[in-house]
Amino acid sequence: MLRTNHRYFERNMEPIRLPNAIVAGAPKCGTSSLYFWLAAHPEVCASPVKETFFFADEVNRFNKTANIREHSLDDYAVYFEKCHKAPIRLEATAPYIYYQNALQHIPGLPSQPKLLFVLREPSARLYSQYRFERFRTKRITEDWATYAQRKELWLHGDYMHYLQPWLEALGPERMHVSTFEALVQDPQASLQSMAAFLGIDPSFYATYSFVQHNETVAIKNKKFHRLGLAFQRYVPHPLQEALLPLYLRLNAGKMPQKDPGDKGITARVKQDYAASVHALAKAFPTLDLTPWA
Repeated sequence: MLRTNHRYFERNMEPIRLPNAIVAGAPKCGTSSLYFWLAAHPEVCASPVKETFFFADEVNRFNKTANIREHSLDDYAVYFEKCHKAPIRLEATAPYIYYQNALQHIPGLPSQPKLLFVLREPSARLYSQYRFERFRTKRITEDWATYAQRKELWLHGDYMHYLQPWLEALGPERMHVSTFEALVQDPQASLQSMAAFLGIDPSFYATYSFVQHNETVAIKNKKFHRLGLAFQRYVPHPLQEALLPLYLRLNAGKMPQKDPGDKGITARVKQDYAASVHALAKAFPTLDLTPWA
């Protein structure tokens, strides 16, 4: 059960101890790269780990020492204890878009965080997640056709189902919605738009070198990978940037070739999302969804 003193902490916690910017979704939409790109800005101080999972609906291996179900906001504030002088204090937990605990608690935080959501064409996002779970984490063995029929996973691409409650809780002035496709095609323009939304200098990204993070690759040694994740929080972000190519050479391999039959299945899944995409376009008319056509 949730602790009964959370509202006390929310009312009395100093805002500078908590994040005022959160990348809240969606998974497999470039949020890892976005986290590092934002963290590189001199006016941004990011949590030492990308995904704190503090507001997750369940306790997992990522948040067992600090989560909203068993701990107070004081435990969450530890992630930002070195950030009190930074204009922007950032974290990025991509599944927050789906979590009820996140929706319940984040809008009322005393730091009044702004939330950034990055969305990807739904069928492509689901296929990327499938390949991630099949060939990287190896949590599943089923084929794409079977995976695509799982309704609870399909729902994760029905973005308005999740964004509407966030919109009602935050208001449009505290939400920035963009697309993975725009982030890939023109990261400079995308990051400058986000910087303006956060109130920091967009010109930093005019000369910034954008390096992709968390590309779906096959992990050779899972124990080594988990060890790396455990120590990640102790490594400064610039050093992480420098060590990433070396780590990938040591512990990453090529993903298996895509099955030729997967393309037809993806096309059918894309058709199933047509009404959902139309609803998203209607709710966010300035969002360019032409690459999803």
